[in-house]
Amino acid sequence: MPARPSEKKWTAQNSVPTEADWKDDADADHTLYSLDVTHAFQTFAGKANQEMQSRFFQNVLGCAEDLDYLPRIPFQYYMLGFRDFVMAGNFGWCDSSDAASSFLNRICRKLKEQPHFIRPIMPDLMPAVIYVSENQQLFDADVDIYGDFKAIRRLIEELYTGSPPP
Repeated sequence: MPARPSEKKWTAQNSVPTEADWKDDADADHTLYSLDVTHAFQTFAGKANQEMQSRFFQNVLGCAEDLDYLPRIPFQYYMLGFRDFVMAGNFGWCDSSDAASSFLNRICRKLKEQPHFIRPIMPDLMPAVIYVSENQQLFDADVDIYGDFKAIRRLIEELYTGSPPP
């Protein structure tokens, strides 16, 4: 098995997002009180990333989708927790492919739709993006079902840097 990239300490936000972080909707699209946002708040609010690891294990697709509805600071904090879950490799019997695919596609979507949400944490995410994209078989992710992880990585790199990779 290839070596996993070393973990870096995230210095931008080391603590669980506060209530004020959840209410800071300066970057929101005015759907703050939608059912999806309410559900995401109930799933994540007040929980440390370590606590969320078991939630990701129980329902990786649901938790990954909930990340889309988080305000900026909670998104950044819990997206790094999702990265930790993917890199730990502690999956249910069939969740490794869904976890890896959701991780890459969530990053791609945020770079397209809300780059200001994800750009600050991209240096912390890129080692995992590279690892996942280089080890698609390890995640048991059939290219015909999940797409080519290396192609998704190239798109992520292009969206992040603003130019196609060499």
